[in-house]
Amino acid sequence: MTGAVPGFLAASLAPRIRGDFAFGESALGIAAAVFYIVSMIGSPALARLVERVGAERGMQLCAAATFTACLGIVGLAQSALSLTALLALAGVGNALASPAVSLMLRAEVPDAQHGLAFGAQQAGAPIGSLLAGLALPAVAIPFGWRWGYLAAALLAVALVAAAPPSTGGPGRANVSERVRGLGVVHVLGLVAFLASAAGVGFISFLVTYSVDNGIDEGAAGLLLAAVSLCAATARIVLGLRADRGGQEALRPLAAMFLISTLGYGLLIAGEPAAIVVAALLAGSFGWAWPGALNLAVVQRSPGAPAWAVGVMMTGLFAGAIAGPVAIGVLADHDLWTPAWLMCAVFALLAAATVVAVRRHESA
Repeated sequence: MTGAVPGFLAASLAPRIRGDFAFGESALGIAAAVFYIVSMIGSPALARLVERVGAERGMQLCAAATFTACLGIVGLAQSALSLTALLALAGVGNALASPAVSLMLRAEVPDAQHGLAFGAQQAGAPIGSLLAGLALPAVAIPFGWRWGYLAAALLAVALVAAAPPSTGGPGRANVSERVRGLGVVHVLGLVAFLASAAGVGFISFLVTYSVDNGIDEGAAGLLLAAVSLCAATARIVLGLRADRGGQEALRPLAAMFLISTLGYGLLIAGEPAAIVVAALLAGSFGWAWPGALNLAVVQRSPGAPAWAVGVMMTGLFAGAIAGPVAIGVLADHDLWTPAWLMCAVFALLAAATVVAVRRHESA
């Protein structure tokens, strides 16, 4: 959760950041893209680092990067450029988060409970988005947007301090496991790219799109929080489902991606009521997949879980770059209909890829 919070805060607090300096839709898209570019580039190397130094040390490094970046934003962000540069540092923490936690879960949690464990882990990101959404009406509007980043810095330290020590120490990734899982893990990385381009693009502009279409700032922040709560709940439910009878983690994803396209299509209406319904639909079905996909890649590369998650997260981060940048460019020209149609197409392609993987493995 802590690794993803700085990027979500930029999206949630954008209407208030604009009161201090220019921070339009394209600037928000670029800032979100830079955050995820650093995460994407750093993910493979930092996943290998986590394999060497261990889960606990990896989580500590994640907290340190997030704390430093958020505190820097509080004191030093005086323009879109400086805010973006500090979000780049936060991207390092984001790249460390999932491999470190996944390695710890693989070592500490029984196989029969992996679905719940990985679902709860990936629920951290929408919970972070939920907190970012609440930060707008609860913190930024009454006190100022920088207080939101100060709270995020303190949260990063508090969560690591509260985490139980991991008995899973440093280790070496099993090269044979990497080779065995190479093809399918990389294809699942493509699924992550497509689904993330749709989901992160949607989340990054939900608040600004809502405000531009007649929803109050505070209500827009609460909508983001509600969407995030739906996504977090869905990730945990998917995990529990995977644990029940050892069901395949990928099985429900194609249908969920297809349902999410209805939400993206409904956003086109641009009416407040339609936006609320569309956002809850897209969040519940189109942003619920990371826990199940995380579990799927770990299952397919049990000897090198941090590496497998690093590959998957590289795809996720690449999509998180493509989605916000493309939507930001379209939004600057008031082309919201093509933007939401693009999200729907990405979701359809993700569904088709999941179907192809399952057919290949059952052949």
